[in-house]
Amino acid sequence: NNDHQKSMPELSFTTIEGHQHQLTEYKGKPILVIFWATDCPGCIQEMPELIKLYHVFSKSGLTMIGVAMAYDSINHIKAMQSKQQMPYLITWDKDARIATAFDNVRVTPTHFLINPDGDIVMRKIGALNFNRLHEKLVNMGLAPS
Repeated sequence: NNDHQKSMPELSFTTIEGHQHQLTEYKGKPILVIFWATDCPGCIQEMPELIKLYHVFSKSGLTMIGVAMAYDSINHIKAMQSKQQMPYLITWDKDARIATAFDNVRVTPTHFLINPDGDIVMRKIGALNFNRLHEKLVNMGLAPS
């Protein structure tokens, strides 16, 4: 069944620092959701690019949420966050609730781009094309800084 959901799920998540958020809080601006794991080479490889993306677009409104998979461990996640200096929101999906809500994500990395209206406009498994993503974000009205 190729009929992926079109609008983002309404759910809450807690960052690894313990702050609770609703996904819908970020509606009105683009959101990039990244499903990742600390033992996933492809995830680690793209981290510098994701961090760069954050620094280029967060000031004009891009929200980025890194969702660590249920099988990961909070200690590994926190260690990775501090080692890589990940500046975006990180949550541990310990009961797989978020992965389930996003069409049963099982593979990492998997990325979802949500437009300002709350529609999922991109679902990408594996390496991102950062040039295309950059273009999409500019088309959604974000100014690179």
